[in-house]
Amino acid sequence: MEGPLPTVEVLERTRRGEAVAPEDVAALVNAWVSGAASDAQMAAWCATAGLRGVPYDASLAVVRALLAGGDRLELGRLGRTVDIRSAGGVGDSALVIAASCIAAGAGVIVASTGARSIAHVGGVLDAVAAIPGMRDQMPVETWVLQARDTGIVIAEAGQRLVPAERRLADLRDSTATAGGDVLVAAAAAARGISGGAGVIALEMPAGTGGLLPDAARAGAACDLAGRLGAEWHRTIIARTSVRDYPVGWVAGHALEVRAALAVLRGEGDAALASAAADLAAAALRGTGSADADDAARAALADGRAALAAERWIAAQGGDAAVVTHPELLPVAQVRTPVAAVAGGVVERVNAGTVGAAARWLGAGRLDPGQIIDPAVGVEVVARPGTRVGAGDPLAIVHASDEWLAARAVQMLHGAFAMGG
Repeated sequence: MEGPLPTVEVLERTRRGEAVAPEDVAALVNAWVSGAASDAQMAAWCATAGLRGVPYDASLAVVRALLAGGDRLELGRLGRTVDIRSAGGVGDSALVIAASCIAAGAGVIVASTGARSIAHVGGVLDAVAAIPGMRDQMPVETWVLQARDTGIVIAEAGQRLVPAERRLADLRDSTATAGGDVLVAAAAAARGISGGAGVIALEMPAGTGGLLPDAARAGAACDLAGRLGAEWHRTIIARTSVRDYPVGWVAGHALEVRAALAVLRGEGDAALASAAADLAAAALRGTGSADADDAARAALADGRAALAAERWIAAQGGDAAVVTHPELLPVAQVRTPVAAVAGGVVERVNAGTVGAAARWLGAGRLDPGQIIDPAVGVEVVARPGTRVGAGDPLAIVHASDEWLAARAVQMLHGAFAMGG
């Protein structure tokens, strides 16, 4: 019996678009995990797979290899559980709101391992870490107990759940290979499956504000994630949303948390509130909850979601007063406006450029060892349809120093498409 193909042969066949047996793809991933294959080789495979795609069996092999390197939880004894997550979006604060809606009294536990920021898109774990005192990781035993006793946890559960996926995320982030429906779906499925929730509600943002270029690619990733989850008897409800503008009109972790808390208090952006309620309702429907749409919106309207958020933050070591006192969140030292060069009407705001500027400021990672700055980011003040005059502010840059702010301002001038 022949052994698996050499790593270089797998790379060459994938690049040529030729069929590669699932066991050979698994061997490549396992070789990389063990150190027998280099980061450069794994990055090359990610780049090619992202552009060309790979068959379903190869995608399944990737998820199996990622899961084989760590533990996998089963939360069935806790009752109905849901993991609510996103593949990553610019300004993606809807998860915090949706999770609070679910935990507000529908009898469903939110148990999410979350994800970190990658490329130009945010991650809910970095948003969690922006709340003063909040733990974004904890031992797996503590994670499970918090889910059981509080009804909601969003944190990394120890170091043994898909450690290879976390390493792969760092590699994709630092080598500009974060996109591609296969990798996006496989990474999200692996993290969700390892966390043990019975239902995984997965938002798959498309467009400039996501990792996938358009709704068609995001739809393919949704279908793939659903098939992968079924292999482990997990219900993955994946839905596509087109993100051509920053959701909540901000990018940056403290700014996104502030936008989410405003919605929970009944004061925030209506579109963000609607997106969060839709996501919560989709998750609740997956668990068999009746009247899921009404339940999600009622939890927002009557304040129960805000109370659930306070309960969650306190249980995870954070200052629950932040829900009603958002001024407790970190604030950047420098605030610089992005002034309109000429007058006109804002026609479009490119979420990708906004996310890239936030990443440059320190809200994302330009190298794997970079420390996230929770205070920095971009606040969009001139939305599509807004008429501005020359010199009027289009956005506000929140930065740690003047030099970074100046560079972000230059970048953001390209984010706004103006009309007459």
